[in-house]
Amino acid sequence: MKRIISAVLIAAIISASILWLGSCGTPADVPENEDTDVPGEDKPGVAGKSFYVAPGGSDENDGSVENPLASPFGALEAVRSFRKENGLPEGGIEIVFSPGTYQIRTTLTFTEDDSGEEGREIVFRATDGGEVVFDGGVRIDPSLFVPASDEAKSRVPDGAVRSALLEVDLRAAGCYDLDDSADYTIGRRCYSYRQELYADNERQTVARWPNGEYERVTIYNDGTRTFMEITEDQAERWEPEKIRYYGYQVYDWDSANFGDGALEVDREGSVIVFLREGNYPIESISSSTYFVYNLMCELDTPGEYYWDTETDKLYYYPDGDIKDKKIVFSQIAGDMVDMGGASFIAFSGISFENGRSSGLGGSVSNLTVDGCIFRDFGGYAINLYSGNSVIKNCEMYNLGSAGIRLVSGSIGSVRAGCDTVTNNTVHDWAQTYTTGNLGIDLQGYGFTVSHNELFNSPETAISFNCGGSLIEYNYVHDVCNETSDAGALYSGRRWDWSGNVIRFNLVADIQDKRFGGHPKAIYLDDNLSGQTCYGNIIVNSAGNAFLVGGGKKNTVTNNIIVNPGRSPIAYDMRAIGTGFAHEHVVYPEGYMWQNITGGTDYLSDIQRFAVPLNLLLIEETGSSLMLRADDPGTPSYAIFNENIMYSPERDMIADPEDDVFLYSSCFVNVCYNTDPGFTDPENGDYSLRDDSRVYRDIPGFVHIDFSSIGVQK
Repeated sequence: MKRIISAVLIAAIISASILWLGSCGTPADVPENEDTDVPGEDKPGVAGKSFYVAPGGSDENDGSVENPLASPFGALEAVRSFRKENGLPEGGIEIVFSPGTYQIRTTLTFTEDDSGEEGREIVFRATDGGEVVFDGGVRIDPSLFVPASDEAKSRVPDGAVRSALLEVDLRAAGCYDLDDSADYTIGRRCYSYRQELYADNERQTVARWPNGEYERVTIYNDGTRTFMEITEDQAERWEPEKIRYYGYQVYDWDSANFGDGALEVDREGSVIVFLREGNYPIESISSSTYFVYNLMCELDTPGEYYWDTETDKLYYYPDGDIKDKKIVFSQIAGDMVDMGGASFIAFSGISFENGRSSGLGGSVSNLTVDGCIFRDFGGYAINLYSGNSVIKNCEMYNLGSAGIRLVSGSIGSVRAGCDTVTNNTVHDWAQTYTTGNLGIDLQGYGFTVSHNELFNSPETAISFNCGGSLIEYNYVHDVCNETSDAGALYSGRRWDWSGNVIRFNLVADIQDKRFGGHPKAIYLDDNLSGQTCYGNIIVNSAGNAFLVGGGKKNTVTNNIIVNPGRSPIAYDMRAIGTGFAHEHVVYPEGYMWQNITGGTDYLSDIQRFAVPLNLLLIEETGSSLMLRADDPGTPSYAIFNENIMYSPERDMIADPEDDVFLYSSCFVNVCYNTDPGFTDPENGDYSLRDDSRVYRDIPGFVHIDFSSIGVQK
């Protein structure tokens, strides 16, 4: 049953969407989820020239079906040689991989000269009949694992572990990169990732204490160095080891990762001494939530291992018999594939795994990644400077850091990058580096993110540090599992990241399962402005369903909120007067000003059109008192309208007469203490039946198509 959209909602949609529509087309132009069966040899492509690659081939061959090449490197060289003599044929070129594993020991590097053209792409694709794997690790024959030496066993306190402990010589097993100088000391973001062990594509655990948990202890600074208290027994056990630390020293959204040479154990004082500092200074006495790892003396749980970086032996306490398991030690330190500025390249049906850094990296335009798998990476699955690219129908999981990071378009020139991320499943990321690593990280202008499912991570699912973008029909659940001051969908601290539309997403079960905090579902942080959020379904968020941290021209309307842990919609005055974010908006030195005055004419006609912030008095005032709607820090021109909430206990929103609504609107929001007519709440479908009372209470409420949310088969 169709319904008429209210005038308020129409105005909000037009205001927030106009730039996106003009830059990358209308929502109808977003690529459909077409059938993406990977063509096999029995379903030939339309390429003008085909090269074939098989595990039993040779890079000296001509790449024909009868004489296939052996590797992606040989295939790329064959394409280059062919193009040098023949040019780029009509229909482009395809490189067809037979099922099997292809070892990637050095980065497969493209250049601009490797580009295809529109209608003549260079396509790397898998055939039917089995999996095609680009493998950045070394597979270790299980027979090379032997019972550990008596000396090694003596370092393990548990008798059961000693009897099952295995060891392997990594160099004898074929590992070629055993450099342990990866930088662990730069805070929550790591840019150099360590080697890791995988069994049947599952990340194994570096021997640690405590097992699977964190310990909270006292940490303090004496004015010169930082110390962390431990017990006498721990100090005695850990002092001989090359101890490593991972933990939260100050904030739960900033982890510190300290490796060998960055800390030491003071046995007499029963403290760990930090020889370097993290991102935030330790002031006086505080507490740290932490674990220590890669300690032989703490190897006590099935699935744990210890790497002795002096002897290059790895000690493993396996979870059962390993003779039939796939055991891999990740090796390649750089990106598995560097796009190198190429364009019109496609990857289809290929699995990328066991890299220390990222699967696809570098700069690219008009890239298509379709039906691929990215797993068991230390860094990102995809980390690109891009434009006009499409990532679709992929699965990404078991990632040490993040899923997809795209930098595209330009905020300053209001130029859309027009990248699309659609119909992907991203899960189990930030497994090694738990903060600052997102499921999908957007930076720039003009993205479309639709029909993805993201789940099971300690961190944020979608970070939209961008403008003019559309985030719709995504299913996000069970994220922010290890943090409180975070959101499943998050952005903040920029005025020019405006014009984003966040609509028809299902965000469910957002809980800090580790520390019991209260993460938010959709978080518009620290004066973020010009955002439109409508038609979303928010279910079981431990914190607010929406936290709007001040800002201007934010619209939250036509949303369904179920069982929020705190006030469903929070809107505050953090940049006014003595508010903690006031210093960000003081002209001209404030953080917010520094971000829009650096190289951008923010008073130009195009910026006035793109950034609807009414900052007309900026040269006259930095006071941000609650006097004028257009002062930089005043929360103004916001609309909170026609939202519904189902909860037996919670009130809907702050009183509309509060000062925060002096220059904003809050009306026709309805709270229900009984089911207002959900379709199938027992099975998680909180869309509304046609006979729901909501349509009588709010005649303009827009129907949300629950079946269109998430990955579309």
